[in-house]
Amino acid sequence: MPALTINSAYRALQSCRLCFLICLFVVLSGILYPAFAQNQAHELRSGWYPDEPYQMQAGTGTAAEVTGLDIQIARELFEQTGHRVTFEPMSWAEILEGLKTGETDFLMGAYYEEAREEFAYFSKPYRTERNEIYYHKSIDKLSSLNSVQELLQFLQSEELRIAVIEGHAYGSEEFRKLMQDPPPNLELITSQGYEENLHLVVEGRVDLFVANPIIMDRLTARSQASGLVQKLGIKSQEIPVHILFSKKSISRGQLEEFNSILQDMQEQGRISTLHRDFVLPAYLSITTGQTWFAVLNLLGIAAFCTSGVLLARKERYNLFGALVLATLPAIGGGVLRDLFLGVDQVFVLETPAYFLVAIAIVLAGFAIIRYYDFIHDRSGTLAKKIDAFIENRLGSVFDRLFKFFDAWAVASFTVIGVGVALEMRAEPLWLWGPAMAVLTSSGGVILRDIVRADFNIEMLKQDTYAEISILGGIIYTCALMYTPYEISLGLIFYLTMFMVLLLFALRFFILWKGYMNPFQFGDIYTHPDTRLQQFREKEPHLWKVVSGYYTEDDESRAAPVHRSRLEEMHNRFLYLTGELKESLDQVAAEPLNEKTINNYRQCNARLEIAISLENNLYAFLEQKPGKGMQPSVDGSELQQLMHESLRTMIDTTAMAVETGDVMDFTMLEGLTSQYRQRFDHLRDKYRGRQKEHDDAHLKAVLQSTHKVERIIYLLSDYVKLRLDKKEIRAGSATNRKAQQAHVLK
Repeated sequence: MPALTINSAYRALQSCRLCFLICLFVVLSGILYPAFAQNQAHELRSGWYPDEPYQMQAGTGTAAEVTGLDIQIARELFEQTGHRVTFEPMSWAEILEGLKTGETDFLMGAYYEEAREEFAYFSKPYRTERNEIYYHKSIDKLSSLNSVQELLQFLQSEELRIAVIEGHAYGSEEFRKLMQDPPPNLELITSQGYEENLHLVVEGRVDLFVANPIIMDRLTARSQASGLVQKLGIKSQEIPVHILFSKKSISRGQLEEFNSILQDMQEQGRISTLHRDFVLPAYLSITTGQTWFAVLNLLGIAAFCTSGVLLARKERYNLFGALVLATLPAIGGGVLRDLFLGVDQVFVLETPAYFLVAIAIVLAGFAIIRYYDFIHDRSGTLAKKIDAFIENRLGSVFDRLFKFFDAWAVASFTVIGVGVALEMRAEPLWLWGPAMAVLTSSGGVILRDIVRADFNIEMLKQDTYAEISILGGIIYTCALMYTPYEISLGLIFYLTMFMVLLLFALRFFILWKGYMNPFQFGDIYTHPDTRLQQFREKEPHLWKVVSGYYTEDDESRAAPVHRSRLEEMHNRFLYLTGELKESLDQVAAEPLNEKTINNYRQCNARLEIAISLENNLYAFLEQKPGKGMQPSVDGSELQQLMHESLRTMIDTTAMAVETGDVMDFTMLEGLTSQYRQRFDHLRDKYRGRQKEHDDAHLKAVLQSTHKVERIIYLLSDYVKLRLDKKEIRAGSATNRKAQQAHVLK
């Protein structure tokens, strides 16, 4: 009995386990199979073919993605119904054939054709198109046609070869009938797409074809075939564009659902937004991709590179440093823009032209500067003639050219920045369009000044460059977004040219007039010049000492020197003035208080020594006989002796400051003492000759020796400062002036 009970219980347990497994299988089948079937039902298949900007492939390799206006509309439409869409590369004819068999579920961008109703449903129109006639330039008679009726009559009377895309429907009813039943004079040649049509016309195998101008204008511009292929200027009627759904796989109920969502997308403006996002960049790229625009854009880049070379000369950068200063303002802003927007390929990698222009300008600038220095060292007279020629003949020309290309750069970079933001569909465009415009035009210059460690970035303070770019970006972006006219190549071209010319004229006018930025923060009392005036009022004694370096008595006052003439000597003294000048500018920008005045005292004493040495050396080296005064032998001889001595002093000073070695400064200290005695001896020697011969030229040279003496005292103070590592005090400067007065007496 117990054994029987155990066996019965065991069999009952097995039966329960079997029932449990069967129930589990049924439950899982009920859950998983509908989900599997749902996934199968939720996938819609279609094909795509190159038809930019409606269908295209963006990116390369693993990052490649099918996109475009029609592709994006399809994705957003079917996403709202819970469907997943896949696109396989096919020709137009293959997609149509797939609709007949049910292998493909839908086709984007189709015109209505009665024969297609046998195998497909037509959605509501979701956009419209126009078609244009493109023909070989040898057919002159086409250019005289003014209406569609004249065109149809022409096609029925002339022997022509017309390219037609296999399975493609065309525009108006009359033209469609003409293509379906062509007269004997027309030969229809089948092709697979617009690109093949273009090649057939260029090769002379076809006379004309019908195409969407949004697609063909871009293809024509890219292929450089605009000289052979002409567009007929007859405005055709708008053609409704539908989605075709296969009757094999899509029900009428689904069609009604899709139509309802399409209508909602149209009413909400989503399709209009997508149309703008994909069509506008296509037209913009045609406009900005033309040769003349690219050439002027390169000239704007060349202007930026030239400014970088001049900065490298002024601040004693090496060859690589000059290349950095030249390339950053030219391409730095565009690189930052592309990185910010996540562009697949940064624009400088598309062509080496940008880098080659920068390299060429840097190398040419280096060669010119070194050759000028060589001439200056060998022949000061020839260098002066070159300076005079540049100043009198070429200076104004170069200045105008630089202003021209600077103005063009801000105009072209602004337009390009907005275009890239539009192409990358940065939303909201009203914000990112102007932002990318100013980043493209100004970002590189700001980067350059950051690399230079320049706290006084002019573009962020006095210049109007960035504000013009922002203003232009706002106007241009709003004009593109809210234009009341139908988008066309002509509209975009003229709008772009208007903006370029407007920004160019505004920037050039501001540069020409020298206007300062009116949007600076603060009032006039925050300007450094105003602070210096306040300093002069608060510290009159120190100001008198500082300003006293710039003048002598009436007979030997230092003459003003043109800024361009100071460049050659300024490089020798930049190591004396660079850091000190930055410190002074920084102090001038701080609030005026006791600490600021103390800092100013410390900086200014050192700075004025170097600046005065430079200015007065120039005043002496540029000394010329007075009006009506003939150079004399004694005067020229004394001037040459002092010129050579001063050169030696300048070279020795440069070496000492560059090395920072105590021995070099000790040698410089001895040299200044030695030349002080030498100048006293020369002055006594030639003063006697001047009195004897009443030599006016020699008298003028003797008066200029006062400046030489002043330079010696300045050098003495500078050497003492470096050897003792102490600050120059106002009292020592006052003592120096007293010593000068004693020697002059």
